[in-house]
Amino acid sequence: MKRKTSIVLMVIAACIVFGGTAFGIVIATTWGEYEFTDSYQYNPDISSPIEKLNVISDIGQVNIKYNTTPTNHIAHIDLDIRVVGGFVAETSFSDFFHPIEWSNVSSPITFKLDAKTNPVFIFGLSHRIIIDITLRTDVVYDINAYCSTGAIDMNVPDNIVINNTSLSTATGSVVLNSAKNTTFQGLLGMSTSTGKVSLYAKQTNFSRGLSTSSSTGSLILNFSQCVMGDNLIGFVSTGSVTLNSYNMRYIKDSVWNVHTSTGSVDIEIRQYIEMNASITGSIGSSTGSIDIIYDDSLSNIGAQFTCSVGTGSISYNPLGLGGMSKAGGVISSTDYSTAINKYTLGISTSTGSIEVIGQSL
Repeated sequence: MKRKTSIVLMVIAACIVFGGTAFGIVIATTWGEYEFTDSYQYNPDISSPIEKLNVISDIGQVNIKYNTTPTNHIAHIDLDIRVVGGFVAETSFSDFFHPIEWSNVSSPITFKLDAKTNPVFIFGLSHRIIIDITLRTDVVYDINAYCSTGAIDMNVPDNIVINNTSLSTATGSVVLNSAKNTTFQGLLGMSTSTGKVSLYAKQTNFSRGLSTSSSTGSLILNFSQCVMGDNLIGFVSTGSVTLNSYNMRYIKDSVWNVHTSTGSVDIEIRQYIEMNASITGSIGSSTGSIDIIYDDSLSNIGAQFTCSVGTGSISYNPLGLGGMSKAGGVISSTDYSTAINKYTLGISTSTGSIEVIGQSL
């Protein structure tokens, strides 16, 4: 019996060895490199007040940027593909992708790159797929960008007006960098199913608020001297949330809704200028810790955090001069009742700790 077992194991091992060798030979004999580049322009006879752009890709890196020198194109797209590895020798574009969809007669325009099932992508061999989109600074756009597997990176310079904006991936990262005096006059949405969503905004006007989410991954939201015109939503199913708010101003009373099911939440609020409105809402984690740093320097601004923990602890630690107090699960600034504009947030976690470090002058 032992002899039969050892023979079977030897046969299996031989199959694995020879199978691997055969596969290696196939890889070696089909090794090659394929490159493809092309450009696509949108130049309508009559431009629309708001130009609508859809970019959809199965795979790759989508980069959205604005022109640094004057251009006649309403939109310019550069596609750069490089594939290296086995099964690549003597291939063509049609071996990897379906025909590119480029609808550019009038707004809305659509660029779509649809990948085929290919061993190069399956086995993760080397490939570079970059879609560079250049927009004009004097045109208002609706932007809808989706990448199934890859990343989206959008950089907005100073003094840009954008309408509705949707950036999303199924697997990969979404990054938006917004410079000063930029206005999102429509809805802004950023999401990924698996990956990281990052927003870095300075002196940006979010007229309609924003919604961000990641099913499995993280959110990083950084606001510096921005204006918020509506609600702020950040949701993660499994992962962390980091929210930094520095000298925000609000067009109207708004709601913060920031939650993760499993993971930590870190929020830092520093308010040294007039808010012009008040914030209510909730910060939550089903399983994980929540840390709040709060600091204001005006007597007419206050904060109250009503904390709830199933299993865990609630603590308040003064920052600098303090000016806040803890009564049970409620942590408030001493001037909360007389403040004109306030942060009033419910903080809750089922399993984990809540810590507030703060001062209010």
